[in-house]
Amino acid sequence: MALLGLATGCKYNELPPKTDDATTTYTLPAGEIPSAEEKAVQTQARNEYNQYLEQNK
Repeated sequence: MALLGLATGCKYNELPPKTDDATTTYTLPAGEIPSAEEKAVQTQARNEYNQYLEQNK
């Protein structure tokens, strides 16, 4: 059965058909400004990472 499928060739198109109403403009999400606590955690992690890099040159 599989050999028959290979012999006849599968013409499956995995892309959806194009439409005329497709948009070319995209809206990015607004994003959120991190809180002071989140900024502190990020700064601490960055400092720890940089300290590791300095120690293991």
